[in-house]
Amino acid sequence: MKKENNIYFYFNKNKLIHNFKDFSKLGNIYYPLKANSNEIVTKTLKPLIEKENNGYLISSIYHFKILKNANVNPLKICFINVLAENNTVKYLYDNGIRFFTFDNLNSVIEFSRYADLSKVKIVVRLSTTQVFNNKFTHLGADLEESLKIISFLKNNKCTNYGISFYIQNNLKKEDNALEKILKYIQKNYNNLNISFVSIGGLEQSKKIRKKTLENLKNELQIQQIILEVGRYLIEDSIEMETRIIRSKMTNGKKTVIIKNGIYSGFFDALLYNKKFDIYLKSKNDGEIKLEYEKSVLNNYEFIMCGGSSDSGDILGKMYINSKYEDELIQGAKFIIKNVGAYFEEFFMPYSNDLKKKYIEV
Repeated sequence: MKKENNIYFYFNKNKLIHNFKDFSKLGNIYYPLKANSNEIVTKTLKPLIEKENNGYLISSIYHFKILKNANVNPLKICFINVLAENNTVKYLYDNGIRFFTFDNLNSVIEFSRYADLSKVKIVVRLSTTQVFNNKFTHLGADLEESLKIISFLKNNKCTNYGISFYIQNNLKKEDNALEKILKYIQKNYNNLNISFVSIGGLEQSKKIRKKTLENLKNELQIQQIILEVGRYLIEDSIEMETRIIRSKMTNGKKTVIIKNGIYSGFFDALLYNKKFDIYLKSKNDGEIKLEYEKSVLNNYEFIMCGGSSDSGDILGKMYINSKYEDELIQGAKFIIKNVGAYFEEFFMPYSNDLKKKYIEV
């Protein structure tokens, strides 16, 4: 019998492997642990990443220790947190990591005081504000700073360096954002002897033109294209099951309270106003999708809240066909689709009583 505080994740291992193989056709994959650091995920990815010139991206010592415990070679790891303090960077260097990301010259100079630059691989992260002037990001070096870093690296015997960028959330609706950034790179970073380009924030593999990446590789005469793939590698390989723990009427409106909420996975609803794909497990009709807008078909409105006992833990208004009104009761179950990326990472200490259980499907 399922225990009361269990939250069930259904993991499609074959889907994750399929996604990995699709992205591998475009370049080398570096997986960011911040997307999902669960052991079942890292174990599935390890044999895939160990092949070819793939690797992992970490943002903290905590991530490093997860991989160390999994016996991952530190030479397969890149540290990408450009805001980390020097003592963190030094700790990782002292523990065998030789692949680091920087976005300002002072950090590189500090790093060079203890690191042998002739034996490391360095990424210079670029600011996409250089390409999209009206889209703010606090991360990345501008053109002048990035050229100073590259010059310093060349003058200090570092021969394995490249550039990276991240297509952040506020660029997702820009037409041809990836192509525009690549053209900017081709224009400004040609003939600088860079070895690779690393690309983060990618869309689904089927939306990326292989020819576009090949043109970049040929134009810059680089050895490697790295794809920093998190969301679209893992997202659609995991679903979650939760349930209604209380149902009540408030001012004539039904309110349903589910087991987990903002503090246990749904944080992107607050951070990015994300609309999760939520399905009621109907007793007779299978999975019935909830909608965020009222329609002729889905005309019954209710409010969904999380079970943290915080008054701000509100997921918002939902709509479903009125024939399912009577099924929105205590014990009813919901399936949340596409929660492989970031969802589990957002289980906060506030929700530690909830027990996460993975089931392979």
